[in-house]
Amino acid sequence: MTLLVAMIILVMITLLAVSAYRVSNTNLKTVNSMQGRQEGQAAAQAVIEQILSSLQFTRAPAGVAAAHWGIDINGDGTEDFDVKATPQPRCVRISPVVIGATPQPADYPCIGSAVLGKAHLSSYCADTIWEVTATTTDKLTAAKTTLKQGVAVRVGVDDASSSCS
Repeated sequence: MTLLVAMIILVMITLLAVSAYRVSNTNLKTVNSMQGRQEGQAAAQAVIEQILSSLQFTRAPAGVAAAHWGIDINGDGTEDFDVKATPQPRCVRISPVVIGATPQPADYPCIGSAVLGKAHLSSYCADTIWEVTATTTDKLTAAKTTLKQGVAVRVGVDDASSSCS
């Protein structure tokens, strides 16, 4: 009788151990998936920041976005993510900067001699709003992550009219 009770307890402990292993394995897969997603978002954000930092971003967004973007997220010298800026950055809205009676310091580069001192005239600048999208592909797992970001950029009226048509 004691042997039977011992066998039942041993079977129950074995089932408990197997169940704990399965639960921990599921949690590990979930954490690994979340880590891969966060790394993909970090790679996409890094590319978006590089695109926005380019001097040609507002003048030739298609050319800037067409560049090859390989990101080494863990610093081992091997590209971990292939990032594409597709669709190309697009200008969503454009509005001319109107200089008030008292110009703000941010308005100084937009003021020409004909505008200075005259209240509520358009300036040589325009405020634009852009949408930039980056899609990453993990080279190890082929998992994809897409990140969209909006950004406001003040540019010259000529650049705005050529890029925001």
